[in-house]
Amino acid sequence: MPYTPRYVTALISALRFRDAHPELLQTLDDSEWQGLLVFGDQMHLTIPLAQACNSHLPGWVRSRVERNLADNARRFQTIKTTYAEIADALSEAHVDHVVLKGFTKVPDYAPDPRHRMQSDIDLFCPIEIVFHARDALSALGYRAQHRLDDAWDHLPPLRRKTIWQWCGNAYDPEMPLTIELHHHLWDHAAARCGPERLNGFWQRRVERTLEKISFPALCPIDSLGYLVLNLLRDLLRAGIVTSQVYELAWFLHRNSHNNEFWSGWTQMHGGELRRLESVSFLLAKTWFHCDLPEAVETEIEYLPVGTRHWFEFHATSPSPMGWLRPNNDRAWLHSSLLESAAEKRKVVLERLLPRVLPVDAAIASQVPNTSPMEESVSHRYSRYVVYLFTRLTYHLWELPTTLWHGFCWWRSARS
Repeated sequence: MPYTPRYVTALISALRFRDAHPELLQTLDDSEWQGLLVFGDQMHLTIPLAQACNSHLPGWVRSRVERNLADNARRFQTIKTTYAEIADALSEAHVDHVVLKGFTKVPDYAPDPRHRMQSDIDLFCPIEIVFHARDALSALGYRAQHRLDDAWDHLPPLRRKTIWQWCGNAYDPEMPLTIELHHHLWDHAAARCGPERLNGFWQRRVERTLEKISFPALCPIDSLGYLVLNLLRDLLRAGIVTSQVYELAWFLHRNSHNNEFWSGWTQMHGGELRRLESVSFLLAKTWFHCDLPEAVETEIEYLPVGTRHWFEFHATSPSPMGWLRPNNDRAWLHSSLLESAAEKRKVVLERLLPRVLPVDAAIASQVPNTSPMEESVSHRYSRYVVYLFTRLTYHLWELPTTLWHGFCWWRSARS
């Protein structure tokens, strides 16, 4: 991975399922380990690394991870208690829901809920009842922190007001939980591609149990479908939490010969849905060298040449460190998935020249535990001016590079 810090290369190489190189971890000095831990916490990969390569970690890093595990165990207990309270409120309001992501990934995508970070609880309700769910949670003290005008699939995040402040511990068990109410499993109108509706997912929902918690969830095949669509959404819109890719690779590698599962996947998910899912599968293989089932390999071969080449071409191939060095090259991937030339142009223009966020949303995205309503008007707008300047400068700086990468990718794919 060119232009990538050594600690990022060492981390990703150590977690690969084929051709892993955990010995690279032993070449890092203490300052590089500090960088790795910051990156690992941000990407939710610190604990998976310790689980997979514990013998290659320095003693002080192992001690630090043990503290993280202890905090994360306490945090999971809070998650269980919070979900139980929410589920009771929704049941009393006669609002059906399913739980998405989070602890539903255990055991298929992660071995233990205490070994993965979870900062929010994601619930899905059909759009005709999602506002009833919001009202039920409002009665428990959950309030929207800001407007979310550009969200594809969920209402503004809900959180109780607390006095908690960030103190540098990403595993802090006291960190307040956010609730996200999703009303779409995939927003076709915003993405301009993929299936227009996924009604079958809701109809096939099942009841699951994890450590004495009962909760409604998507069936296993649809759960995979939602997770990879959510990953693709993040890939097309913003940065990715790399642990999501790792967990997907973990699932694919362990189920690469589960013919019964993949036969059901082919039957239950239509061709357009499988096409989008295969983009996330290709990302998992690119980063973590996991084995893929034959059915998935076939779907990847059906992807447009431009899509497959986007992952291979050095200028656009996605880096696991997108949060450190963000770029707009995802616009070319998004355009490659569209049929209409007009839609391709719209997507590229919206990515290169994005619209400005509202004042409240922009400020709230910068200050994780405050509401814009709590700040003075002058303070809010001065912060907004800084935000606008930073955003404008970034896009003007990135524009020539993005255009050049797009031209090189297009020319290379055509050849």
